[in-house]
Amino acid sequence: MDDFHQKPTSETNDTTQETITLSPPIPHLRKIQFERRKLLPTGVLLTFLLCIATLLIGQLTFVVHVKVDGEVIGALSDSQEFGELFDTTQELAASLLGDTSDLVERISYSYRIASVAVLDTLDAAPVEREILERIDGISIYYAITVDGMFAGHVSDLSTLQTAKEERLDSLKSQEDVLSVTLLSDLTFEDNITEQGEALTIVEILELVDSLSVEKVQEISYVEPIPFEVTIIEDDTLLEGMIEILQEGVYGEVQVFAQVTSIDGSEIEHVILDTKVVSEAVAELVVVGTFVRPLTASWGEYIWPTTGNVSSFFGPRRVSIGSSNHQGIDITAPHGTPVYAADGGEVFFVGFSGGFGNLIKIEHDNGHVTYYAHLSSMNVQVGDRVYRGQHIGGVGMTGTASGNHLHFEIRINGVPVDPMPWLP
Repeated sequence: MDDFHQKPTSETNDTTQETITLSPPIPHLRKIQFERRKLLPTGVLLTFLLCIATLLIGQLTFVVHVKVDGEVIGALSDSQEFGELFDTTQELAASLLGDTSDLVERISYSYRIASVAVLDTLDAAPVEREILERIDGISIYYAITVDGMFAGHVSDLSTLQTAKEERLDSLKSQEDVLSVTLLSDLTFEDNITEQGEALTIVEILELVDSLSVEKVQEISYVEPIPFEVTIIEDDTLLEGMIEILQEGVYGEVQVFAQVTSIDGSEIEHVILDTKVVSEAVAELVVVGTFVRPLTASWGEYIWPTTGNVSSFFGPRRVSIGSSNHQGIDITAPHGTPVYAADGGEVFFVGFSGGFGNLIKIEHDNGHVTYYAHLSSMNVQVGDRVYRGQHIGGVGMTGTASGNHLHFEIRINGVPVDPMPWLP
């Protein structure tokens, strides 16, 4: 390493200086070749001596300018540091490429006078990088990791940085966004390899888009205000009956909130303020409280017995001519129970010509129902019956060719078709 520590001993300046070219840096082969120049003019020599004098009092020093193919690519503190750098660079290149004999011819150095303060700014790492970048067959990539996972190589960090900033700026520019924070741990480190493939611009953009981002924004929205329901009890209405006096109307309130989301999924929602846009209008509901008597009419009818309808309401053919049937006939076995189709008061029980045994019930709405051809009758005149109460049995009394129940509904004394009134 003695050759690398040899300081210049003759005159030097930027135009007439002694050039030092590095031979192979392997210790036993290193040689320093000097190209002799003409003797310097006296004035230049005096200037040089003056510089040396200044150097001796600690203001100036010599630094080593490193060259590749004659082009200065950086500076080091002394030739020893250069020798060490050359050795490590050559070893690294040899491990990747094998043959590095041309590096001896391509890499050299020379001395320059510089301020002592410059020594604090010198760094061997960028010099080594510059040398490696000029060697064919070697690529210097940045190995990118996202949250500890390798994501690929990039040759230029500025492209990745620009893509990341553009994505964050795009999110920040959205309406009401307060802040945008990158959550993914994006790191990089130098990776010196044989020439290979780096991420394309499209792949870099996809990588940046996959980074996890937290966004905080202030938003406003309108929500409905539920209306209250006010219950008014009315003892003149039957229990269970409901009347709506006034329809309820929803109000509206404007909500101001701060929302935090990660990659579009909301993780926190904080209400900052609210402003009523319109008040809700209460709904008024009247509820009947009068307890319905068991025998009270519902105004709706149930089937008075079980069986099949054998004859419907209206004109029909009979054994001799035709007739206008005023009810429906439901066939069923003798004694099948007959029920009151609705609640009401019994006002006729007895035999009535072609009807045979007949029961008539008047209901609270003024309707009257007939139950004819009965085999038995279980009620008396004046009884209050409830809907579904057993009042007799199916038979064939009166004018009847078989066991069945003749059932009628009369309104204001006029028979109507029972079918629309039955479930």
